[in-house]
Amino acid sequence: MQTQRALSAVGLWWRWVLTTLVGTLIGSMFGIAACLAGVHFLSFHLIQRGICHTGFGSLNCSVATGIVCGAMAESTFVGLMQYVVLRRFLKSPAWWILASTFSWTWIAFAATSLAYTAQFGFAIDANGGFVESNIFDRIPILAANSLWVVLAGILLGVLQWLVLWNGRFRRPSHVQFLKRRSLLWIVVNFVLIAFLPIAIIPIFRGQGTLYGILLFFLGFSPIYATITAATLVKIQLHKLNKLDVSLPLSTSNEISS
Repeated sequence: MQTQRALSAVGLWWRWVLTTLVGTLIGSMFGIAACLAGVHFLSFHLIQRGICHTGFGSLNCSVATGIVCGAMAESTFVGLMQYVVLRRFLKSPAWWILASTFSWTWIAFAATSLAYTAQFGFAIDANGGFVESNIFDRIPILAANSLWVVLAGILLGVLQWLVLWNGRFRRPSHVQFLKRRSLLWIVVNFVLIAFLPIAIIPIFRGQGTLYGILLFFLGFSPIYATITAATLVKIQLHKLNKLDVSLPLSTSNEISS
């Protein structure tokens, strides 16, 4: 007797969008609290113990600690909510949540560092005076920080793809079915996260704030949820569930053998 109903394409799409957006909104509340705790409490102890001196990149210790704490709290909750949809496809929630939390924390940290990267500065001319440099002089550092964001997007796609690849569907027919389509997940995540530096540089202009970063990612979440939901449908992940539900035990044993 089958106790689990198969998901339709529409069912998979709207459940993924809904859980991702709800997880983002509710997770933001925990993220804000964790960020404030990182800025005003944890960063102080890290500085006192000599773990964090001047910060990392364009971020000082307080901002760096705050964004890591906030991103970890929020992304953990989002990953947990997404697992509600994916639980019938995955073996364990732990790997999906860990992959999502680690990757999105890196993305948030790299994106915040890029938002705080000054696009203008001062340089010393041949006469020893100070002259203002323009954005073209800052291209190397902006490109380097943008690359960190893009690499984080690749990591997100690869780690989540590995979790999907190692799902509960181990029949040879299912594995081959997923193999032909699931690499699209890496490509879509790469393209979506690669869009972030293009948006961050003109929006923040080197004057990032934690409040602004939060609003930026809240605005990005519906775009990400909608496109990745369509990607899951395009991969036809829901059909794996239908195949698993429809095949009788005898057929399963024949396929496995």
